[in-house]
Amino acid sequence: MQPNAEQRDILDAIAEGHQHVAIRALAGTGKSTTVAFAAQQVLAGKSTQYLVFNKKNADEAKVKLPGMKVNTAHSLAWNGAHPDGGKISAIYETRRVDKLYGSLKNWRDPRFLQYLQNLKDLRLNRTTGIFLLQDIINGFCQSADTQVSGIHISDSVLQKIQIKMARLGNEDSMKEAMMEVVGMGDHLFSMMLDKRSDAPVTHDGYLKIWSVGNPRIPVDHILFDEAQDASMPMLQGILKQNDAQLVFIGDTNQSIYGWRGAVDAMLELKNRFSDTKIMPLQSSYRFGQGVADAGNVFLTMLYELENIPTEFRAFLRGVGNYDSRIGDGSRYPDGRRPTAVLFRGNAALLQAAIEGIDRGDKVFMAGDQAQEIAQFLDGCGKLFHNQFTPHPELRYFDDFSELKAFTETREGQGLKFLVNMVIQRRGCMDREIALLRNASNQHNADYVLSTMHRSKGLEFAHVVIHPSALKALENAKDDGEKIRFSDVAPEDLRLLYVAATRAHETLYENGLIRAVQNLDGLPSSVHAAINRLRDYSLGATPRAAWENLQWPAVPDVQFTGSPALDWVPDWQRARSPESPRMATGHYPSPTEKIGL
Repeated sequence: MQPNAEQRDILDAIAEGHQHVAIRALAGTGKSTTVAFAAQQVLAGKSTQYLVFNKKNADEAKVKLPGMKVNTAHSLAWNGAHPDGGKISAIYETRRVDKLYGSLKNWRDPRFLQYLQNLKDLRLNRTTGIFLLQDIINGFCQSADTQVSGIHISDSVLQKIQIKMARLGNEDSMKEAMMEVVGMGDHLFSMMLDKRSDAPVTHDGYLKIWSVGNPRIPVDHILFDEAQDASMPMLQGILKQNDAQLVFIGDTNQSIYGWRGAVDAMLELKNRFSDTKIMPLQSSYRFGQGVADAGNVFLTMLYELENIPTEFRAFLRGVGNYDSRIGDGSRYPDGRRPTAVLFRGNAALLQAAIEGIDRGDKVFMAGDQAQEIAQFLDGCGKLFHNQFTPHPELRYFDDFSELKAFTETREGQGLKFLVNMVIQRRGCMDREIALLRNASNQHNADYVLSTMHRSKGLEFAHVVIHPSALKALENAKDDGEKIRFSDVAPEDLRLLYVAATRAHETLYENGLIRAVQNLDGLPSSVHAAINRLRDYSLGATPRAAWENLQWPAVPDVQFTGSPALDWVPDWQRARSPESPRMATGHYPSPTEKIGL
């Protein structure tokens, strides 16, 4: 395989020695292949560090790229230097823990014991005090901040504590309690930093400690993959490598983990270094132009909503060997039956799974979602019967009434359906848990169910966007007023972009496009992007697979209004003149396409 024109430009930029390169790799555009080209061609034999997101990715990369140094940021930090001297792995070998809770239960630090007593005086028990401390340290260790403060307590936890204190009739002490947590959090991190202390240290803790010093990565080139999901400490450590060429690659538009501290490292690279060269990967092999244009609708919305600079605007070109189409979900033609359904949250997902299994369908819930929901329902059932539950989502609730009150808040509304189900079943969830166990079998599944969040990285033949996704674009007050385009949350658009670009052949949007059109103040560029979808409806003129390669009507990087119609690629790939579906009449099963 040879690099395409976009990939060649990127390889040239790396070879020419541009010190800072940010690659905007859109969905399915060959990001991993581009990294492999760089490793095997322009960086072969050179001192290069390849940074990946997690250990699974690192293990895979080590097999595919033998001879290249491959690490996660955490493994670099673990083998790096402590700010006060010495090796982090040697200092924290006996102090490293996955979670703080277990170690803090037995910690005898005087300041910590006084903190627990102070919270007890405010009617917050020992368990709650430890979990609060764990939460604030987790938030701080994901940030770039140098001082622990109240902003590092998650909104969800704050809401749970407010409910608890209201039930105890102790709302006036909320501020005092949070001040105790902040003070203890600051003390705990200083003890974590202290080489002589016995304070436990989490993985994110030693990464934070590594980043605040003067970390050194002794290489000439650093390739940073999935850069849109970097944590600030991770990014801080990399940006301090002033002598190395920094090549960041990722898709800003798939940055959907901001809630856990992730930042877009590519934007940060440009903000820090004005000489950063922005380079797009736009030609997607995952789908044809129909699905590409559906993705472009949400890209256009994001760019307009966030006023993204022109140089950061890239749009999808669907060059995959597929006759991709967009359907409204009112019918599923033979040969285009759904192989995956994507949901906004767990409530609709669970309901669909149970209904499907009751019908006799062979349902598979992607990843470990079935197990996670089953564990939550089991924990809810225990809480309903006043039994102890160790489930992390339920650990702040002393009784079921507190959980019920939490579901009435903004942070807890996503749990409302599940909690109401527990109430209706009087806490007996054995049947639902058994059904969910049946939904964890991937073998011979009729179709796959997944939340949109968990679908990232997966791909399927024919995808249905469940109507629950429309909530992001509808007025929650249900008063007949349209929601303004400017009020749409960017994170919701990123999630919709991820969902829309999971399909190879067919995307069933189920009213999603109509919901977009109903937004008040929708920019003309979004209307123009939507109009292009008509060319790829189920009833439109059949398109040969090669037509997408020859005549894709796609916007160029400068697109801000009506799309350009004259783009023709300057490269061709060796390919069969027909798609696999056209040639054989066979659509891959959902398990063939899931990519796990």
